[in-house]
Amino acid sequence: MKRYVQVFLMAVAFDLYWTLVVLFRERGLFLWLGLAILACIMLSPAHRLYAVLLAVAGCTLDAFWVLTGLIDFNGDGLLPLWMVALWLMFATVWAGLTCTATIPGWILALLATVGGPVAYVIGHHLGAITFLEPSVIVVSVMSPGWLVLMLFFHMLMRKRQ
Repeated sequence: MKRYVQVFLMAVAFDLYWTLVVLFRERGLFLWLGLAILACIMLSPAHRLYAVLLAVAGCTLDAFWVLTGLIDFNGDGLLPLWMVALWLMFATVWAGLTCTATIPGWILALLATVGGPVAYVIGHHLGAITFLEPSVIVVSVMSPGWLVLMLFFHMLMRKRQ
């Protein structure tokens, strides 16, 4: 299969997964977690490590935003398990994308800097997340967070390759 077709299919599959998780959240929790874990296991051991590290860093970033009063996930805990599943699947897809795409890592990081906060805005409109500050402030705080997260990830991946 050609590389660009592979990248396109990965992106479409993740978007479908993201939509289902955000719409159904806890109602499909075991399915979301199972799919994310299965996808991560399918990575090579080296890429799996990077995916898990990115997922942990992303969950930590979300927890930080919750603790600072920027966002709330409308649940009992700090970070709902459906969001952990989303991070694991995102990190798995992103690690695979980083290895298969011919796009430079800095461009991918810039795409994530825009796409990440946009996903939170859509999630906010779908009722999965509450912004505790005006949307402009939330996005302007999230964008640099996503940029730093993704730049570190791509620098780490580049050292490995």
